[in-house]
Amino acid sequence: MEEESIKLNENPVKHEFEAEEIQNENKKTFNWAEFLACVSVATTNLHTGFALGFSAILLPQLEKYNDEMGKISDSQSSWIASSISIAAPFGCLFIAFTLDRIGRISTFKISLWPCFIGWMLIALAFNPKIIIIGRLLTGFAMSVGTNSANVYMAEISSPKLRGSMMSIGSVMLSFGILLMYCTGLYLHWRIVAWIAFVGAFFPVLMTVFWTPESPVWLIHKGQDVKALKSLAYLKNSKYCAGAVQETFNEMKIIKEKKDLLINKEMEKSNVFRRVAWLLSKPTVFKPALFMIVFFVLQQFTGIYTFQFHAVKMLQEVAQGIDIKFATLLFGLFRFLLSFVATGMLHNYGRRPLCMISGIIMGITLFISGLCFCLRTNGDESIIMTWISLLCMLLYISAGSVGIMLIPWILPSEMFPTEFIFTRILKEYWVVC
Repeated sequence: MEEESIKLNENPVKHEFEAEEIQNENKKTFNWAEFLACVSVATTNLHTGFALGFSAILLPQLEKYNDEMGKISDSQSSWIASSISIAAPFGCLFIAFTLDRIGRISTFKISLWPCFIGWMLIALAFNPKIIIIGRLLTGFAMSVGTNSANVYMAEISSPKLRGSMMSIGSVMLSFGILLMYCTGLYLHWRIVAWIAFVGAFFPVLMTVFWTPESPVWLIHKGQDVKALKSLAYLKNSKYCAGAVQETFNEMKIIKEKKDLLINKEMEKSNVFRRVAWLLSKPTVFKPALFMIVFFVLQQFTGIYTFQFHAVKMLQEVAQGIDIKFATLLFGLFRFLLSFVATGMLHNYGRRPLCMISGIIMGITLFISGLCFCLRTNGDESIIMTWISLLCMLLYISAGSVGIMLIPWILPSEMFPTEFIFTRILKEYWVVC
């Protein structure tokens, strides 16, 4: 027993589907069931894009239009922009207690309710406080929905395609931001909020048809019959029913190994002692420390601040250039690059892409700062304006394919599957 325990500690637990992937690595049939299940839950990133892009078009309109809302203060503008980030850690705590109790898909569906309510409050708001409350609800829904979707995709996707599947969310997010920019430049912000409200129904329709519950969670809860049905659907049992049964057996063995690693007394202890015990394991605390540093550095790049205030910043930079053209160019460029990022992640890996992203962001920020200094001293030439705009486009583009995307993909690849809840707590509560 001691030898087996030592062996388990030396070798991190393999992902549930690695054995199935090795067995079928030569098969060329594309697994549409797995793909559609991942895309269905990834559509929640549309809502994330709506939430990130909405403040960029909302704040300029509130400053421009004199409707019943009245003129908002700088403090209120700051609260409206940052409120979704304030709510995100509370979404993290919520899923830490519900994800394992009611399941991945059930938690995902719960996240849609505050999303609906939040966008309705924003659309009907008669003062800035109501908008802030609506933004808090949408931020909470964004945190719960995105993370439950990431856990689900990490558990059902094949190791060979996991990075590409996880990056689908980036494409959805970019499209959501682009849609906010396109509509917000021509429509009143209330109409845009109603568009986001209707768009929130899209994940509901997708999950109804193509997303069975995670077989990993079903096996963990002892629901073997449902787990086998879920596996048969996700792994397309038509080509090989025996492979599904073999994958199921592998997952059962992994669950038994997990029970050996985590003793029963620790399972019954409170959540804080359990998290502390899990973090003491080298297979957890080393990647946890790395990811904490990575996420903190991501925040200091200013990538999210730019998303919240994109239109206002472009108005400052693109003087003499049509602001609608500049904003649409920015949103479209980011959306197209999200497809490029998906292919680059699959072919070139994470580290080179992240290093290139950081270098380009640093250079473009330096040049942008230099241009601002020159313009402050009286240089208002059109060339300086175009250089500043180009640097901003390169900055957000480099961030979108690297610094902004990769930290959300790495945890599902670096952490053993049994410690998935630990990394959720770590990522959002500590960093946000």
